[in-house]
Amino acid sequence: MQNLLVPRPASPPDMSFVARYASGATKHLHPRAPAHRSDHQFIAMLDSYRDSGGIARASEVVAQSRRIFGPDAATLSSWITTREVLCFEWQWQTWLPLFQFSRVDMRPQPELGQLFAELTPVYDPWELANWFAQPNPWLSDRIPVDTFLSDLPAVLEAARADRFVASG
Repeated sequence: MQNLLVPRPASPPDMSFVARYASGATKHLHPRAPAHRSDHQFIAMLDSYRDSGGIARASEVVAQSRRIFGPDAATLSSWITTREVLCFEWQWQTWLPLFQFSRVDMRPQPELGQLFAELTPVYDPWELANWFAQPNPWLSDRIPVDTFLSDLPAVLEAARADRFVASG
């Protein structure tokens, strides 16, 4: 069976998940971020993240975490607020790539901290999600999400190079 993306009528943004636990959570939205991202870009990200676990809505991540007695919604919200985990908004939902969580306890992969430290100052959440999901010339066109566990030093160097280019 194929996954189908069915458009829904527009509704006001639902930031209640984050707002309940962190009143300043939206301060990290980048000023350059357009209010609407294209469906085509989102579908491309779905495809890119599929082999590394896919992406899920924040509520689905909380539900999955609850099943294995992992972090609760407040902890996830804290990680989102402090940008310890990668998330982005699309269709008024908060989405998280699952590659960044340990499959054992749903805690963030510690290796990502260095990468986020390099990239979050220059990329908004959507751009950061795309950075991990697209072939990178500094990695001989390998995709960072598929490479960071096997070759963290190379991905870290790619992040530094791209940070330098983006801030220059």
